[in-house]
Amino acid sequence: MASGVDRISALPEDVLHHVLHFLPAHDAVRTCVLARRWRSVWRSVPALRFTGTKGWDSADRFVQFVDHLLHLRCAGGGGGAPLDSCDFDFDADGFMQLPANERHASHWMWQVVPRARVLRLGVIEFDQEPSPLSDLHLVSQHLTRLELVGVRVNDSVVDFSGCPALVELRMDVCDVFVNQLVSPSLKHLHMARCYSFDHARILISLPSLVSLELIECQGRIPLLGSLPSLERAVVVLNGICSDRCSNDRFDCCGNCDGCRDYYGPGYDRDSCMFLKGLSEATDLELSAYSDVIVFNRDLKWCPTFSKLKTLSLNDWCLAADHNALICFLQHSPILEKLTIKLSKVRPYVMETEGIYKPMGQSIASVCLKIVEIKCVYVDRSVHKILKILTTYGIRLEQIYIQHTNKISGSGCFSFVCTGFSEN
Repeated sequence: MASGVDRISALPEDVLHHVLHFLPAHDAVRTCVLARRWRSVWRSVPALRFTGTKGWDSADRFVQFVDHLLHLRCAGGGGGAPLDSCDFDFDADGFMQLPANERHASHWMWQVVPRARVLRLGVIEFDQEPSPLSDLHLVSQHLTRLELVGVRVNDSVVDFSGCPALVELRMDVCDVFVNQLVSPSLKHLHMARCYSFDHARILISLPSLVSLELIECQGRIPLLGSLPSLERAVVVLNGICSDRCSNDRFDCCGNCDGCRDYYGPGYDRDSCMFLKGLSEATDLELSAYSDVIVFNRDLKWCPTFSKLKTLSLNDWCLAADHNALICFLQHSPILEKLTIKLSKVRPYVMETEGIYKPMGQSIASVCLKIVEIKCVYVDRSVHKILKILTTYGIRLEQIYIQHTNKISGSGCFSFVCTGFSEN
């Protein structure tokens, strides 16, 4: 500074691009007044971030800015500069409450999709239903990742036949009203807190899928078709999903709305069992926080998890005489690590007499090296799990108990179980 040398402007253009990609698009454009060196740097920044109307005089001024900038970047004015990512972040700014602005957003995405490799659209607004992207059909030879937050999508939006390079799809807090999700290229699918039909199921058939995350979604649990490439799956079901027994039966009463027509018209049990769709995974986490029947119903015809090496279960595996836990031990021949996570309160787990029927032989995988039991209290449930595990061939020295005492504030500690009382 003492010499008056502008060291920042002397940096290579790719470094300047990296700096500008952290800025909202309007701030990136404003750098053109800094010095002669900066006049056109913003035109070729490979990342655009539009952060809504906050700080603008009016929504119309914001719309005019985005229209003009995208015209320069996407209609030849940008000199063919590549666009690595584009982020439309309209969370909670009120912009998408007007239908006219929804049309603007659809038009902007239509302009950007053919050029961007990563595209994110976030339009969720507090106390508002997710906004739609009406009849938007994505066509791009470059798009590899799509992230939607608070968007209402239909079959047209998730028709990825025109996106042969797409490998990752993330949907959070979306209304997913589609019949099927099909893509030959998709490798990573994340759906969290999304809502789908109560009367029909989404068919997920993704031959290249490597990782699947279904987290606390509402509506019917999807049907899983063939997922031959699946390696990792995380499924967390809560009490809001429609696959639950209204008569407080953990295994299905067969008469209530939650139990009838489980597989739906046009689908057979053998091709659409939920657990069968997960059977190719090597890393699997299954959690349920209510009387969700999907896991237990499929356990009657439990597939063999021939590739499964790490498995994580929560309290649902303790219900119905611990049949789920036993079933997974029986059908996971190369399992190496088992984790059981116990919550503080387990209101739906049924207490039953005769919690297991000894088979007289070990059913645990010879590859099993460690069992972790994570709990707040070392209580009766932990005692029952220890009896199950030791009965079916797991040695005490393989079992680690991780105890977190949140009440006393004593933190977290682990210990190896060396013995327990049979009473």
